[in-house]
Amino acid sequence: LQVILQLVYIRILAGLLSEEDFGIMAIALIVVGVVEIFAQVGIGPSVVQYANLEPKHVASAWWFSASLGALFFAAMFVAAPEIALHYDEPILRPVLRWISLSFVISGFSVVSRSLLIRKMNFKALTGCALAGMIVGNLGVGLIMAWNGAGVWAYVSALLVQNAVLSIGYLVLARIPVHLGFRISRVSQLVGYGLRSTAFNLLTYAAAKVDVWLVGEKMSTGQTGIYDRAVHLMGQPITVLGKLGDSVLFSGMSSIQDDLGQMKQITLRATHLVALFTMPLAAGLVLQAEGVTWLFLGEKFAEAAAVAQVLFVAIVFRALTKLSDANLRALDGLRVGILIKLLFFASIGGGVFVALEQGYGLVGAGWAVVAASSLQWLLSTLWVMVRLNMRITELFASLQSGMILGTIAILTMIV
Repeated sequence: LQVILQLVYIRILAGLLSEEDFGIMAIALIVVGVVEIFAQVGIGPSVVQYANLEPKHVASAWWFSASLGALFFAAMFVAAPEIALHYDEPILRPVLRWISLSFVISGFSVVSRSLLIRKMNFKALTGCALAGMIVGNLGVGLIMAWNGAGVWAYVSALLVQNAVLSIGYLVLARIPVHLGFRISRVSQLVGYGLRSTAFNLLTYAAAKVDVWLVGEKMSTGQTGIYDRAVHLMGQPITVLGKLGDSVLFSGMSSIQDDLGQMKQITLRATHLVALFTMPLAAGLVLQAEGVTWLFLGEKFAEAAAVAQVLFVAIVFRALTKLSDANLRALDGLRVGILIKLLFFASIGGGVFVALEQGYGLVGAGWAVVAASSLQWLLSTLWVMVRLNMRITELFASLQSGMILGTIAILTMIV
């Protein structure tokens, strides 16, 4: 439901905003997204993963995250003019200052959200997410875009959506704030949290470095086109990312001492993800032009060639989400950090070379595909070793998806 609503929102927005508006927002979200990872130092994942969590841990984590949110908002408010000057886009200054309010909003609610994930209360999480999208995106965002607000429609939708989400989290998962702040409790969470922060930072940086390099090397309009193609590729991964980041991470954390059960869950999940993503990716690659026209409109027709290449990466990215859930639940984050570092370097280096050699946005897309396949291979090897998984077992879990993907390709070609 979230993906459907998001696609409807982006499709309508694409007809109301310019390529430059999307380019400005893409740059702003990259900057804010990187800072936001530091703003919480992994407190949220620590609350989910920590085996001996007590109310005093929860209260201390809330005071800590709320303080960090306010601190990082102030830092971004001061830094915004310099960032705008770097990109020679004056409008970035107010845009960054307003978007950075999300640091404060998430600072108040991240612990509540993590408690809901830990308790696997996904009914509540889904309700909050849908309410935020309907009120923020479909309500405020589209109304403002229709009235000519330009990039501010996107900004306002994002802030309202985050506010609605946070209110829902806080109401549904109450925090015992009266227990106050205890540094000893926070220190028990921060060790894992810092490793999680490094892991998430590299994950985010690798996912955004291609857009950033395009923004550095090409025009704002071209950046907007590439960003929309990346966004289309990311929608199926968003669904499976929520599966990995929430359901599998919390579930596997609760059984982290039972490797046999984790192995069976991983194989079943791999089977289901392959069964879904392989035929989906095949269909999207073959129908990329129509899909781009349907969800972005004629204005973004140039994005079709880029999207066609990026759709190949869907399978690799989706399956990697399962490995990431294992890495996080078993605290294999040191190895995970190394894998993400190699992924970041390969995707950044590949896109840089593609743009320098004149291969354009399509060349950048192929660099993303190559780096994504490398990341999947490395992370899967770690899971196989850690869970004592044989290659025949892995192949068996992928086999049905491969057959269904082949059938999908043959059907569409014929």
